[in-house]
Amino acid sequence: MKISIKKDTHTGEQPIRVLKHNLTTRLVKRNEEYIKTLHSDFKLDKNIKYNIAFLPLVDKQCPYINNKGVINIHETYLSYVWIVCYYFYVLHEELLVIPEQYKRNLPIRKNQNLSLYNEAEELFNYGKSLIVAYSSWDKEYFPNPEYYDENTEQGWYILRTNDLFVEVLNFILYHETAHAELEHLKKISIGSLSNDDRKKLELEADTRAIELILSNKENQNSTEVSIIIGLASMLFFSNNLNGGKNHPNIDTRLENAISSIKPTNENPIWSMLVIFIKVWGQQFNLGIEEKTFYIDYKEMYYDLLSQVK
Repeated sequence: MKISIKKDTHTGEQPIRVLKHNLTTRLVKRNEEYIKTLHSDFKLDKNIKYNIAFLPLVDKQCPYINNKGVINIHETYLSYVWIVCYYFYVLHEELLVIPEQYKRNLPIRKNQNLSLYNEAEELFNYGKSLIVAYSSWDKEYFPNPEYYDENTEQGWYILRTNDLFVEVLNFILYHETAHAELEHLKKISIGSLSNDDRKKLELEADTRAIELILSNKENQNSTEVSIIIGLASMLFFSNNLNGGKNHPNIDTRLENAISSIKPTNENPIWSMLVIFIKVWGQQFNLGIEEKTFYIDYKEMYYDLLSQVK
């Protein structure tokens, strides 16, 4: 039976409200001295501002840190990222991992359940709609972190998505603290930076965030995948890889992450990258074509990527 885990302290409009305290708790717990130093140096405000607005992502609802060191996160964005995490986790398991286990006669945790995937895909379509138009998350109908039955297959995915989501947001929050730590805000406020200079600062913040989150992790694969999801989630905003005036192209940021992580060819980030590229290509009808054979998912990723660059 579905139950609600909402408490009085969970303020907000969307079901994601039940996880907002988890984000900061894990961030501080994993590197308390680092956060305290930024506070004492007056580089980072002690409070993270949780913005509640009935606005789409394109209406300035993505995370940022202001020149006073206040990190701003937005409920619409948090909802979108959780949905991305849920969809790609379910897709990865139901359409990739379980069929591969069948094929290779390996032990399986559960049988394939395509209805779960179809349900996740419908949720993902709602999540993508939040990019351009806000609407409420129907927690009675869609999977969500607030109202569910943990004893069902859906509940199993929700609990693991919650953990993955918090890890993704810790990477994103570390990106913002890196801007403060490396005094990017001061450099930007001077106003003499070129667009290319601004993009270099974003890559520096990514690299520092990766260093911070990987130095304090519980599960190496999960944390590495969370970095990839945090960056690749931006794909669905546009039909190209362009990061705009102030941000590097998405593939550049992903390659920077790959260079920092240094994954083996068998690392699950390659299969996750492949499904991100394939789903993105299908969304915008980019005409990506697969070969009949690849040595591994790494080769497949770079082949698919080369077709859209």
